[in-house]
Amino acid sequence: MKKLILKTIFFCSLLGGGYFLLVDKLSKGYVDMTYQKFTQEAGSLIIGLSRADLGIDPETIEDHIPEETFNGPLINFASNQYNFGETYFKAIKKKLNTTSGNRIFIITVSPGSFTAPMGFGNKGIAAMDSKTGIGKTKDFTSNPNYSYIVNCYGNGLYTALIENRDWENLTAHNNGWNEISLESKSTPIGKTLMGDWKRQNLAYYRRKLPQLEIKPYRKEWFVKTIEFLKSEGSVYLVRMPVDREILNFENQSWKEFNSYIRDVALEKNIPYFDYSQEGGKFATYDGSHLYSETAKEFSTQLAKDILKNDWATEAYEP
Repeated sequence: MKKLILKTIFFCSLLGGGYFLLVDKLSKGYVDMTYQKFTQEAGSLIIGLSRADLGIDPETIEDHIPEETFNGPLINFASNQYNFGETYFKAIKKKLNTTSGNRIFIITVSPGSFTAPMGFGNKGIAAMDSKTGIGKTKDFTSNPNYSYIVNCYGNGLYTALIENRDWENLTAHNNGWNEISLESKSTPIGKTLMGDWKRQNLAYYRRKLPQLEIKPYRKEWFVKTIEFLKSEGSVYLVRMPVDREILNFENQSWKEFNSYIRDVALEKNIPYFDYSQEGGKFATYDGSHLYSETAKEFSTQLAKDILKNDWATEAYEP
């Protein structure tokens, strides 16, 4: 019996050691599109869904806004499933460093930020949000972040042994920005592919719309998020550019969206930059998301508009 126990302990130790070695090896290379958002403290944040994730480059923003006007680093903390809610709110609070001073917070908005499945009440939405990466991990700042890998990595750890497991068109930057390049050896993204992806996006939206509805819960936590971040620094609401067909679809799904955002911005005394009509100026690769060059161009424009705004130049006083 004693030998069996010792063998069991030895076997479990081997498994545990192997598991940790794979976790550690994985952390030394590409993990996934969101891992780099969880590996540093943030002084300032970019918040929102996938359009912000792919379309706003923190480095470009920092290059155009004087360093002394805000506390860095500016981290892109946006991703596909990060809708407004208590889970995202708590993650934002944990992500920020303890340095006081004028921070900048770029909150991107779209109708999708406020949706959840039809029939879901507050508890159901909160439970759904808790299953996302920001709900499953408690550590938002460590590097390497073993907690994220253990709790959030969606593939088998054996992939740590596979070289070049990332998509060649994607660069996951240390500041959280996911950059999509149109040029690559394996998958160059041309007009035909972009057209196909745009049609797929529109088909997806049409399929999902009947299953979703705007939720008061999301609106409530949107306002709470603004109020908290405003106590920490300067807040900017941003609606990003998209292709005309995508914009028309969104406007049909929530006709009063812009009026709602403007009312909140006016009530909270914060600026609202609406670039939704500028899809012709900032091209997308799928109708909805900016790619490398246009993301940097848009980030430059956004930084210039922030600088023009009074909120950016006034000193922050808690």
